[in-house]
Formats: sequence, C-alpha cells, structure tokens
Amino acid sequence: MPFFKLFLLLVLEITLFSQTYSFTELRYSDAIGRYSKVDGIIEFKKNGLKIIYPIEKKELDYDGKSIVFLSKGQKLPLPSEQERYMMYYFEILKLLHSGNEKELKENFTVEKKASHTVLIPNGMLSYYLDFIELTEKDLSKLDYVKLFFKNKDTISIHIDDEIH
Repeated sequence: MPFFKLFLLLVLEITLFSQTYSFTELRYSDAIGRYSKVDGIIEFKKNGLKIIYPIEKKELDYDGKSIVFLSKGQKLPLPSEQERYMMYYFEILKLLHSGNEKELKENFTVEKKASHTVLIPNGMLSYYLDFIELTEKDLSKLDYVKLFFKNKDTISIHIDDEIH
C-alpha cells in the first residue's frame, strides 16, 4: 500500500475514533528569537475547531469563517493580519485531521522521507508556509506535526493523547 494512502487511513482512523486531543505546542518566533511552549486541548468540530490552553486560560474558537479569542473568559479582538494567519493555520489542521485525499493532493505535494513525511504547499498556502513535516508514533497514530512558515517561524505540535 503506498505510504500516502496509509497516511490517509491513519488520519481517517484517528478522525473516526476521537475528535478531541491533548497536545504540547512549541512555537518559535524568528522576529524575537524565542521559543514558547504550551499545553492544550484541540477539539475538532463539524465546521471548525476549538483550541483551549487551560493553564493560560485562553481559548480560540474557529467556526470556519471567524475566530473568537477568549482570555480568562473575556472576548478580545484579534488584529486582522493575525486572524488571517491563524485561519490558514486552523484550515491546515482541519485538512490534516479530515484526511480528505483529494483536498490534500490539491493543496500539497507529498514526499516520503526515511523518518517522516513532508507536505509542500501548492497555491495560496505556499505564500505563508514552506512545508509541513509529519511523524508517526507507530502505524496507527500521528505523533508530531511541524509547520515551517515563510517568515522562519515554526510550530511543532506533539499529540500527547486522545481524549475519549
């Protein structure tokens, strides 16, 4: 079975059996030369997703059209540039979670490497994103997703476990 089909089956399996995951996120901001690490929970919904950072008491709720940002229970506005950037990021997460083979092939060129898979964006995504690395825990679970942005920022997501 070609790797790409196996990858899609793995993503689909995760999709069918769980919609909520705990994760650890490591972000690197090239502009300030710093890393930040946070733990969170991501919940995939029909048309969007919700990310909760419990320790920071922050939530991002994306409905497919806009993002609501809550900090300590208070709704705060996001600058339009930041919201647009985050919407691309959320759409990528939704696409990876959905396992939609047609949409993945339309948006990415897939390259299998020895220890991981590289997704190279096509079209509009290529203006913001250099590539994505995917690493599997084993043959049934995705372990890491690492996004490499054009501005030299990175986001690494380690999927800790599924929440049932």
